Amino acid sequence: MALSEGSATRSAEACLDWARRVDQVQSKRNPEEWEAAKQRIESARERERQSRKCKSVKNHVIRSRALAAEGLRQMSITPASEHLAVQTRWMSAQESSSRFASARWDNFTRGPEADAAPQLLAEEEEDEAMAEVADLIGAGDVAALNALGNDGLEEGGPQSAGRSIDQLLAQLRKEPANEEECAAKFMLYEGYAREVEEMRGTLLKFNDETSPSLPAAVSGDLNNQIQRIDSTEAMGIPDDAREWFVYHMMKKAERNNLSMARILESFEKKLAFLAKSDQQECPVCLEAFQTDCLTGDRAPETLGCCHKVCKECWESWSQVMGGRPFCPLCRHDEFLGAIAARLSEVA
Repeated sequence: MALSEGSATRSAEACLDWARRVDQVQSKRNPEEWEAAKQRIESARERERQSRKCKSVKNHVIRSRALAAEGLRQMSITPASEHLAVQTRWMSAQESSSRFASARWDNFTRGPEADAAPQLLAEEEEDEAMAEVADLIGAGDVAALNALGNDGLEEGGPQSAGRSIDQLLAQLRKEPANEEECAAKFMLYEGYAREVEEMRGTLLKFNDETSPSLPAAVSGDLNNQIQRIDSTEAMGIPDDAREWFVYHMMKKAERNNLSMARILESFEKKLAFLAKSDQQECPVCLEAFQTDCLTGDRAPETLGCCHKVCKECWESWSQVMGGRPFCPLCRHDEFLGAIAARLSEVA
């Protein structure tokens, strides 16, 4: 793969000096030290993979919240005759978000041997997914759509948190007299509720997959939070004949979706912290990562296979390989051989 966009171009002399340093520190490692290092590296890699997977699920939840709110927003400002068209656009955008999330899930589920060409993970992909669903649903302002999805995500935040979505939900209090409007709003609720249930299943699946490898305290905390989603209070719907039942059901689905987003947000941060704790040094040059500066030479770079190396090592290795590097950890012996071959050329 090509050198990542924005990477610094290092001189041939600097790359050669880097190769000499790496060859020297790697040759000093005995088998026992390398085996211990591998265990730390793979533990950190698994935490990073879990964190990325968690973030992908969370972003899908956020997009789903945003799309449901945008659908209701459009229905609130258009005539009833256009509501079915709004619902159709919502469904198309929601399906696109689901496909993207499923592909990301599969990508992070694959074993390391499936990564034929590791590359730096692009956070921009999530932004592109939001832009795509915004286009499909007809939202002109992607930033505003993203804000809707994140509305109320920070628990205990400003009092205005959640107000935008609550206001949009309020239009469902009264059952529409127009049959087309009634059908469109019910179908939007029905589709959204189905998506929320599917995302709940994904969250449970994620919990089952990650719990065995987590510290007991972290695993227990996640289980307790998930159980609260399924509580009688969380799932119950008030019996109020004065208001349309769709209002209460949609509101409950939205609250449960918000709860899942908050759980995933919190858990993602915990997994990222565990990953950083497991691996504190670059496994190539053996220098400590510089986590307080994202642009320094010792800042960690996460590869497509979820291994981490420092910025200097990745950029130098990329140039040594003519812009087509492979992961130095997945193919460690080949990496060491390539470094030795490069040094022999100038000996």
